[in-house]
Amino acid sequence: MTGWKPIPLILPTVLSDRALRRCPRPYGQRLTIDSADPDSIEPSKTGLPPSIQGVSRKKHPFPAGLRGTTKHNQASNQSALSGLECLRTTLWAVFWCVLRLFRSGRLAASEPSPPPVETSMWPRRLIGKHQHPMRNLSTVGSFRSRRPRVESLEDRRLLVATISVTAETPVAIAEDPAKRIVYSMTRDETDDILTVKFQLSGDAVYDVDYTAREVENDTIFFPEDPPASGPVTATATFYPGESTVELSVKPIRDSLIERDEDVVVTIVSADEFGPVYGAAAHFVTRQQTDYYVVDDENRLATVDIETGCVHVLGTIDATQTITDIAFTDDDDLIAITADRLYQVHPDQVDAGVIAATFINLHGIPSANALIDSRDGDFGSESGDLFAVGARSLDLKLLDLETSDDLLVLQSVTTVFEIDTALAARLLPSDYQSSGDLDYLSSGNLILSAHRPSESFDSLIEIRTPGTAGTIENAPKPAQDPGEDFIDVYGLALDGNDSYAFAAHTLLSVSQFSRDVSRELEMTGRPYLVGAMSSATGTIIGDPADPPVITLNTRRSNPGDLAHGTQPTSWIRQRSQLRDIVIEIGESIASLPPDGIVLRNLGVTGFETPVDIALRSDQVIFVPNSTTITIQLDEGQLPDGRYRLILSPAVTSGPQFTWTGDRLNRFFVLKGDWNGNARVDLLDFATFAYWFGHTTSVAPEYVDLDDSGIVDVGDFAPFENQYADLVSLPGAPDPITPDKIDKAELQRALHSVLNRLDVNGSTKVSPLDALNVLNRLASGFPTATDWRFDVNRDGNITPRDALHVLNYLALQSPPPPASQSSASPARSSAVTSSVAVPSSMVNQDDDEDRLRLETVDEWFAALGGVPTVG
Repeated sequence: MTGWKPIPLILPTVLSDRALRRCPRPYGQRLTIDSADPDSIEPSKTGLPPSIQGVSRKKHPFPAGLRGTTKHNQASNQSALSGLECLRTTLWAVFWCVLRLFRSGRLAASEPSPPPVETSMWPRRLIGKHQHPMRNLSTVGSFRSRRPRVESLEDRRLLVATISVTAETPVAIAEDPAKRIVYSMTRDETDDILTVKFQLSGDAVYDVDYTAREVENDTIFFPEDPPASGPVTATATFYPGESTVELSVKPIRDSLIERDEDVVVTIVSADEFGPVYGAAAHFVTRQQTDYYVVDDENRLATVDIETGCVHVLGTIDATQTITDIAFTDDDDLIAITADRLYQVHPDQVDAGVIAATFINLHGIPSANALIDSRDGDFGSESGDLFAVGARSLDLKLLDLETSDDLLVLQSVTTVFEIDTALAARLLPSDYQSSGDLDYLSSGNLILSAHRPSESFDSLIEIRTPGTAGTIENAPKPAQDPGEDFIDVYGLALDGNDSYAFAAHTLLSVSQFSRDVSRELEMTGRPYLVGAMSSATGTIIGDPADPPVITLNTRRSNPGDLAHGTQPTSWIRQRSQLRDIVIEIGESIASLPPDGIVLRNLGVTGFETPVDIALRSDQVIFVPNSTTITIQLDEGQLPDGRYRLILSPAVTSGPQFTWTGDRLNRFFVLKGDWNGNARVDLLDFATFAYWFGHTTSVAPEYVDLDDSGIVDVGDFAPFENQYADLVSLPGAPDPITPDKIDKAELQRALHSVLNRLDVNGSTKVSPLDALNVLNRLASGFPTATDWRFDVNRDGNITPRDALHVLNYLALQSPPPPASQSSASPARSSAVTSSVAVPSSMVNQDDDEDRLRLETVDEWFAALGGVPTVG
C-alpha cells in the first residue's frame, strides 16, 4: 500500500536496549517515523558527527520494523509492508520495550526519571560503567547501577591499613633446607581485601641462596624471572578478616664457601590505582607483551601479571571517564569514552599528566569496549577499530585514517548485531556490554557482557569467518567453582596468555574453553607503611674470622718514673684515640671508597650521629694484605662514643659493625685517663704522677692544654671536664658523689702542688702525717691514695708520714711543752690516735731510723707551716 502518513511516536524516558539502539538521540525527544520511507529521519538529528552520518546496516532475519530500515533495503521493505503489518510492527515494538523494562527491573512507578548527563546522551544508570565526575565536568545525582558509586580518592584514604613486618625467632639459621625463617606481615584494618608490595634484599640472593613462599596459602607472588642482583619485588594479599600473612624463607644448600648472608624483607609503598575500567595488551615482541590498564580516574598504568604490581604512568588528559583502551597495528594507543575518541601519548608525560589528542565524537551510545581490528574482519583495514556500546549490543567498525600525522575518524558502521545473532540461536539476548572486547588466539572476537538477572559476567565469542560474523556457542559465564566474577571491564589477550580484569582482580581466561579463574589481586588499594617496615634474618654461612679491632696499639708508653709505676697507658686511657688497627679475616686487593665508616654517636647517645672524615693519607693499607691502620690526628676525634662500620667488600663476608661499649671502650673523653668513661678523682692520679714533666717524658694525652708540659695550666681543662661521662649501654655503676666532689678536687690540686700537704689544707702540719698513719691503720684505699705516698716511691709506708715530720722539724722545731701547759687528756688522745711507735728520726742515721724519744710534743703543736698563698 502507498500513501502512508507519518505515525507520531513519543519515546519513553527509559527505553529498552533495542529501542535505544534504534533511536540514538536524547531520550524523551519526539521522533517521527515515516513508515513508507523509514530512512527519512534527518541525519542531523541522530546525534552522530557529520563525518559519520548515514552509515549502513546489514540485513538480518528480523522484520524491518524492528531493525531500523536503511537505504540498503528500502525498496524491499516498501513492497513487503502493508498497513496492518506496520501497525502490528509498531505495537510489537512498544510491547517489546515494556517487556524488556519489566525484565530488567528498571520500570518502577516510584522511580523518577533521571536528568540528562552532560557528557552523554543517556542516563547514567543506563550505562554499564559509571561516568565518574571528572575535573571539568558538572556532577549529577547518583543513580543505581551495577557497581556501587565509585569512591573518591579522599574517601578511600579514610580508613587505610598500616602494614608492618617482623621476623620471628629464630632469625638466624644454618644453611639447611629443613630450617626456615618466618616473616610476619601484619595490618591493623582487616575489613577489605588488600594487596601490598614488598621487596626481598640483602646479601642472600632469591632463588639462588634461598626460596620463599607463603606459609599456608598461595597469597604471595614472586616474579618468574627475578633479577640476578638487587631487590626482588613481590606482593602479598590479605583477604577480608585476615590480619597476618606469613612468608617462609628456606635456605638452598650448596658447596660454595660463603659467609653469613642476610635476607631483608621490606614493606614498600605502591602506586594508588582505582578499579580497572579498560585494558589492552601491547605486543612489543613475540616474547614480550606489556599489559596496560586504565582506572576510574583515567590513570594509565602497566601491570606485572606475575606479581600484580601496578605501575602508574600518569593521568590521561581527557574530559570524560575513559571506558576502554586499545593499541592499533601502528602502536597507537586509542582511548574511548562514552562519546569521544582520543589518541593517547604515553611517552608525553608532564607533571603526571599524559597528553591525549581528541580525534572526534564517535556516536556510539555509551561506548565501553574497544579493540583494534585484525585479519580484515568485517571488511576492516589495518588501523581500524571495533567498539561496542553499553546499551547497544552492536559491533561497530571505526574507520581510522591518518592525515598529516593525525588520526581521522572517517566513519562508524554497524557490522554485526550481537543480540540479534544470539536470538537467532534461541539464546538469551538481553546482554549488556560490560566493558571490553578482544581477540582470542583463534582469531575470534570475545566480548565481556552481563545480563541484568545474573550476578556474573559472561564471555560472548564472535566467530569471524571471512568478512562475516556468527555466534555458535552460548555465552560462557565468568565463574570459578564457588566464585562469580562481575564487572569484567578489561580484557588483555595475546597468543599465549589471556587475562581479564575485574576491579583489582586479575583473571586468567582459557583460550579454548573461555573458562575464567582467579589469578591474583593487584596493588592499587591505598595503605600505609608502618614504623616496623623492615625485618632481617640471617642464613649462617661458613665459619669466617671476623675482623679484630685494637685501639692505640701503635703508640708506645713512656718509661716509668723513678717514684713508681705510671697509673695508666695509651691503650687504657680514653682522653685520645690516635690509631685504630683492623685485622680482617681474608686479604683483599683494595679498599673500596665507602668500605670504612667511622661515626661519632655523641656523648649522651641522643645526639645526631656524625661521620668522621678520613683523609686518604690517614688510612694505611697494603694491597692483598689483612691489616688496615687508621692514623688519627691529635684531638681529631671529639668526645663521644664511636662506631666503626666495615662493608662486606672489606670483610669478605657480612657487614661488620663495632660499637663502643664498656668492654672495648671505643670512645673519647678528654681527661678520662683511666678509661672508665667518666672524669673523676680517680683520673687525677695520672695528673699527679706526671705533674712537672714535659711531653718528651710524659704522654701527650695528659697535656690537655698542649703546652708541652704537664703543669697547673692543665688543671683548668680537666676541671671543665670534671664529672662528665660518656653514656655506654650496660655500664654498671653510676658515678658516686665522693668521686666528683669539687672541694675534694681542689684539695687534691693542693696536694699535687705540694706533696707534703697530704690533706690539701694549703699548709703542712702534723695532721698531714696523721692522715698517712690513719690510712695505714685503716687499710682501706681511697680515690686519692696517691696523696699518702708523700715520697712518691709507689708505696704508702710510715716513711711518708716521717717526710712530713722531718719537714716540720727542719722549719722551726717547737719548744718542749711544760707540764703545766700540756693537757694530759689531749696528749693522751693524740698519742692514742697514732697507731705506730712514737719516736723521732735519728739525725745520725742515714736510713732515717726512728728515735726513742716520744713525739707527743710534736703532735701537740698543731699550727703547721703554710705552703699555699
